Amino acid sequence: MLHNHLWSLRRLLTGGNAIMSTPTGYSLRLRQGASDLDVFVTETALARSVLSTGDATRASEGFRRALSLWRGPALGGTHSELQATEGAALEEQRLAALIGRVEADLSLGRHSELIGELRLLVTEHPLNEKLRGQLMLALHRTGRTAEALEEFRICRRHFRDELGLEPGEEVARIHQTILSGDSASGTATVGQAPPAPHVPRQLPADVSRFTGRVEKLRQLDMLLSGEEGSTTVVISAIAGTPGVGKTALATHWGHRVSARFPDGQLYINLHGYSRGRAITGGQALGRLLRGLGVVEDKIPHDLDERAALYRSLLAGRRMLIVLDNAAAPDQVRPLLPGSSPSRVVITSRDALRGLSVTHDVHGISLDVLPAGEAIALLNNFLGGSEAAREADVIAELARLCGYLPLALRLAAAQLAGGSPARIREFVGKLRQENRLTVLDLDEDPGIGVRTALEVSYRSLPAQARRVFRILSLHPGPSIGLDAVAALSGLPPENAAATVETLVTTHLLQEDSERRLSMHDLVRVYAEERCADDEAADDRDDALTRTLDWYRHSVLKAMDHLSPVDTTSLAIAPVDGTPDFPGFDEAMAWLEREHHTLVAVIVHAARRDRHIHAWQTFSRLSWFFYARNHLDDLLMTGEIALSSARLIGDRSGEAEILSDLGYAKMFTGRYAENLSHQEEALEIRRTSGDRVGEAKALRHVSYALYLAGHPARAIELGEQGLTLNRSLGNRIDEFATMDTLAISYFTMGRFGEALKILSECVSHWRETGREYDEAYCLIQLGLVHAKLKEPAPALDCLQQALLLGRDQGNQRIEVDALNGIATVLRQQERYREALDHHEQALDLARSLRSRPVEGEMLCSLAETCLTGGDAQTALEHYRDAARYADEENDVYQQGFAHEGLGNTLRALGRTAEAAEHWEAAFGIFAPMGVPQADEIKKRMLEAGLS
Repeated sequence: MLHNHLWSLRRLLTGGNAIMSTPTGYSLRLRQGASDLDVFVTETALARSVLSTGDATRASEGFRRALSLWRGPALGGTHSELQATEGAALEEQRLAALIGRVEADLSLGRHSELIGELRLLVTEHPLNEKLRGQLMLALHRTGRTAEALEEFRICRRHFRDELGLEPGEEVARIHQTILSGDSASGTATVGQAPPAPHVPRQLPADVSRFTGRVEKLRQLDMLLSGEEGSTTVVISAIAGTPGVGKTALATHWGHRVSARFPDGQLYINLHGYSRGRAITGGQALGRLLRGLGVVEDKIPHDLDERAALYRSLLAGRRMLIVLDNAAAPDQVRPLLPGSSPSRVVITSRDALRGLSVTHDVHGISLDVLPAGEAIALLNNFLGGSEAAREADVIAELARLCGYLPLALRLAAAQLAGGSPARIREFVGKLRQENRLTVLDLDEDPGIGVRTALEVSYRSLPAQARRVFRILSLHPGPSIGLDAVAALSGLPPENAAATVETLVTTHLLQEDSERRLSMHDLVRVYAEERCADDEAADDRDDALTRTLDWYRHSVLKAMDHLSPVDTTSLAIAPVDGTPDFPGFDEAMAWLEREHHTLVAVIVHAARRDRHIHAWQTFSRLSWFFYARNHLDDLLMTGEIALSSARLIGDRSGEAEILSDLGYAKMFTGRYAENLSHQEEALEIRRTSGDRVGEAKALRHVSYALYLAGHPARAIELGEQGLTLNRSLGNRIDEFATMDTLAISYFTMGRFGEALKILSECVSHWRETGREYDEAYCLIQLGLVHAKLKEPAPALDCLQQALLLGRDQGNQRIEVDALNGIATVLRQQERYREALDHHEQALDLARSLRSRPVEGEMLCSLAETCLTGGDAQTALEHYRDAARYADEENDVYQQGFAHEGLGNTLRALGRTAEAAEHWEAAFGIFAPMGVPQADEIKKRMLEAGLS
């Protein structure tokens, strides 16, 4: 019953995959925003953000919405240990939200309403100084000053008795404010220092229609979370590629939190990446001192003296200092305060890692905008026209701008007030022409994306400039360090050092796996520079080195996954390709390079490197197949087939036809599979390739079996077996025996299947071919099950399951789990059988293969029926029949109709059962398989002719 309930829940929940089986039970997967905790964290973060801008009304509402989600103590009803750890942490978050809400309400003058609540909270949390201070303020501001002072005395006595300490600075300051007789009705934060005589306000104007960057603003807000009154300077460095919006972020944040810096803001553009010379430390200090009110004749000439005066003036002052467009750590160090509660924000295209050696720097790496925020930015500018309703066009415009804020604003500037037709025309130009040129403003070319990138490029050393250019020739979305060495022709250590330079200047991006990539518009600029500055022969040589490197690397990796004789490919070894100790390392490399390898095949064909295209695909096809990358297998297979035909390589054409056939087989296109395999066989025979002919006979045999012709499949399979034995080709001999065993099994020739499968398992094990061994064990287990031998059946299937999991091959796991469920059903261990069925079905759905999912549903339905749940079985059989019809899978059509007949008969609906039995008989009888006789017997037993 548990499994039936789970099945019903899965059907009700969106997508059907929310409940997942795990080795220890079941888990519920929630999308973002689907849990109360997720909503609570989001709401409180937003409330704090708007409170920092002075919008107390929205902040109070946000905190209240977040707190309304609580229904009792955190993790109530769970184990006490979990409540004491995770629950305590959640309670702290709840208390922080309460304090934030009270702060907002105090700002709104809701003093009287807060007193009772605050007394209760102070009683619950007597050592929380923030709550005590809020209670004192509420009492004071309602004219109950004596009670406010009494609260301070209680607090002091409690702290002395319990901790041997005096109350903290914040409570003491509030106490002093009350004693000084400040107005009780004020809502401003008590204890704020009076403004200095000269308060600079140097921030540039806030960026119009600033959009997004919520997380980065939150990170900057953390700069304000330090202990009040601390004299440790807090520094944040915002780094990112040209045009990504570093200055805009720093300026916008500065305006948002300006109230938190009563002593003002200093701003200086250091021109680290400008066409002119960067500002020196002495020049920068002079400007900053003038901003602090120092008259010209009082500014020292000596750099150290200037720095000392600067630090002295900042001591004790709470200011925001924005050092924009820095070039290097040495330029910045003299401009940092010494002992000061000020905050410093630095922007640079360089990561400024050296600054972290001497100072505590909070680094913020700024990337391009997420797609949604980029679209929102464009709509903010274009929303006044009908263009904002052109959602698809605006989305493509954002993509073609590379989601880079500078590019988005340049596009918006050219399109402001434009019609939808004008926007579509502009998008068409971006798609077809040089995007950097299209985005340039004719009247102000100095602010374009190309200009911004040019400054960074010209600042690079010569070798870094060359590698930057050459990287634009790489066809993939990302590249590893070893491939950079191959592409550039540099020794690995030189390539690594050069890449480091490009990463620190944000012309290259590096992910957590050390994969490197370029933003779209940066790549366009690199392509320009490569076309202008690299000779055509040098570009061709770099591309050839790269394609050779990937082809040979794939060859080495696939030798661990699916070893075959590749001498006919005549692929020469290449220096610098990775070494793979074993299967796991080879598979991990292929997974990392997956999308790049697809791009390599496509690019090789486009550049008329057809031998690279088809040979790389030929060795890679098994990986695509085993890892269920069927879309990639089909797409690159068609390209490789075209390449092989263009250069007249008949052997390559036959190889690829066979691979494509298997890809189409797995998507249920059995007739196309058979056509491809027969065409490949004809090529092998025409060219006199006897080894290839033997292999092709095996492929045609399996295709015939899948197409519903098992007798003919046995005939061609036996021909192939005879030919392989005459050629002494042991690998293909046993592979053909594997294929024959499936057809023998289907025709009820279980003894013959058992014999050859036993031989195959031994051979595959001896030769270390674990993939072939696993599939062979599955077939052998199913034969034992048919022969009513459950112990050896389970042993074989469980061995196969372990092999599949070791290889990360989910298709092997699906078949092994389903086979185990079949044996457990025979043993009437229905609960265990259903559990294995559900695991198999979950995995089958993740493979996105209708034929496999339909097969799993059929098997699950049979277990439900045998276990006495005919109604659930009926639902599963109907789903299986629908899938089989969609894919034109004749075997599964037959099994589904047979199962529907059996189920309807069990439900007493014999007339309906007869229709399905007749349909199943019509499918199986022409095949000559035993199921036809079984169905005929069942119909006679039911009194049907």
